[in-house]
Amino acid sequence: MEHQEYQERLALHALDALDAEEARALEDHLQACAQCRAELIELRDAAGLLAHASTPAAPGSEVRARILANSHAERQPASAAQVIAMPRRATKLWPNLIRLAAGVAFVALLVGVIVFWRRDVKSRQEIAQLSRQVNTQQHELVRDRDVLARQREALALLNSPNAKKMELTAGQTAQNARGTFVYDQKTGRAILMAEGLPATPADKAYELWFIPKGHSPMAGRMFTIDASGHAMLPEQMPAEAMENAVIAITLEPKKGSAVPTGAIYLTSPSS
Repeated sequence: MEHQEYQERLALHALDALDAEEARALEDHLQACAQCRAELIELRDAAGLLAHASTPAAPGSEVRARILANSHAERQPASAAQVIAMPRRATKLWPNLIRLAAGVAFVALLVGVIVFWRRDVKSRQEIAQLSRQVNTQQHELVRDRDVLARQREALALLNSPNAKKMELTAGQTAQNARGTFVYDQKTGRAILMAEGLPATPADKAYELWFIPKGHSPMAGRMFTIDASGHAMLPEQMPAEAMENAVIAITLEPKKGSAVPTGAIYLTSPSS
């Protein structure tokens, strides 16, 4: 039997409405299932509260009159010929049975509402979890597409006859880092590829610099690295730096700097 079928029988078991075989099978399941045991306790508590909350039915006037008449007759001496009349059954039996049946039906309805409410809550939680998983997968898909587009752009730029390639070497702050800067000498379209860079603090990021000979440093884009220390950054080479410039990477405040303030992590050789 499936777990859901046992859960559906809990309400009937709380009202003692299962036959002996079904009750025995459910009790065997309850010994191994803490969740069903807890639900059965709650259902029985709800049934008990409803039973205590019901208003006792007062005896009818006819029953009351007969009780008083019988009490009066017992006070008088009985004669040999006197026949004691036995009271007839109260005519309120069927109304009381109907009230009892209505109470049982109400308890069953309440139990059903509780069961369906719990299932609805569980379904909503499962839907929310699936939505989060879908959103995460969509973000990962967008990220993967962006990485693939950059890789294609880098490959196209490397195969361009007008491409110029510059190797970046590490400074004292990141001796295991290395990088490559490639740009098109006609269009200035460029791309930076770096690896081995250290992870940055939350308030810091790497900044790319163009330092033309005889000019002040020109700020490029800010970027971060992935978990393995890699970065691939598309860029546009300034016209002033097309002929002769040094490429450098420093660690700066996350909002960026107008001039280099941090240590140099990667740099191209000066000509």
